[in-house]
Amino acid sequence: MKGIVNFLEKAGLVTMDEPVEPAVAEPESGAAVDFSLGPTSADAVLTAGDSTPLNFDDIYANAGVSPSAYPAERLLRLVDGLSAMNQATRLMAIKAMDAADESWTIDDPLADAAAKVQALSRYAERLQLNLKKVEQETQGRLDAVAARQEKVVGDIRKQMAELDALVAREVARAAQETSEHEASLKATRDQTARELAQLAQASQRLQGLSAQFGATNTAQE
Repeated sequence: MKGIVNFLEKAGLVTMDEPVEPAVAEPESGAAVDFSLGPTSADAVLTAGDSTPLNFDDIYANAGVSPSAYPAERLLRLVDGLSAMNQATRLMAIKAMDAADESWTIDDPLADAAAKVQALSRYAERLQLNLKKVEQETQGRLDAVAARQEKVVGDIRKQMAELDALVAREVARAAQETSEHEASLKATRDQTARELAQLAQASQRLQGLSAQFGATNTAQE
């Protein structure tokens, strides 16, 4: 097992807090060996979609997940670092690391992972409940907007119909009054023309008397 640990360290896949003795020597009791591939992914912020990134540390803390001696994210990074190995070799290497470091056991990251899965599940449930609430509230607002639009548009159309009726009545009344005024004017013109004709005729006859008898009177004088 220790030889595998040495091999991994030389390959740059793990780092160790204590130098490893040659393969023939056993590690000192209580020596801390840190198998790490850099910062744990728990410290990293992962994104959900393309919007505001989630802070998983806050999610775990709010869910009451206790700090682990060996976080699940560290084991995940270790597994990713050993991805070039086949599954059997990778499992043997991780077991060797577990046996070489008494500060943690494989149960630590597994328990940490289980607790975090539950925390993420509860958080996902809250997100879904919140989404459902927002959907219901939004649908209520959309229904209110649709109802208001239907009422306002209906009222406007009713008013427009009433205005159209008023326009039609006014047009008809104006047409009738126009016709009556024009007829009255025509009748007045015709009457005036007839009367003028009568006046002209009477005047002409009277003038004829003057022309006929006026000359006789002049001659007798």
